[in-house]
Amino acid sequence: MRTVGVLEAKTSLSALIEEVETSGETIVITRHGKAVARLSPERSGRLTPSGLAERARAFRNGQPKDSEWACLSWEDLKAIARDGSDR
Repeated sequence: MRTVGVLEAKTSLSALIEEVETSGETIVITRHGKAVARLSPERSGRLTPSGLAERARAFRNGQPKDSEWACLSWEDLKAIARDGSDR
């Protein structure tokens, strides 16, 4: 997350808005080194590829480990997905 001072935000607002639009990243605006505002993309239901990947990682990392599935190989998982068998 990028940070910019109030003066920079004031003088280059159009460029900052374009940057937020294209990158999908939030820009924090600071005054005297303290965060006072955020410039973030409008969330219209669609995620950028990086935003979607980040959400998927956060979801995966928040899931409890399942010891029954953890010991399966990639080939075992593909076979289960193909034919619906449970070993």
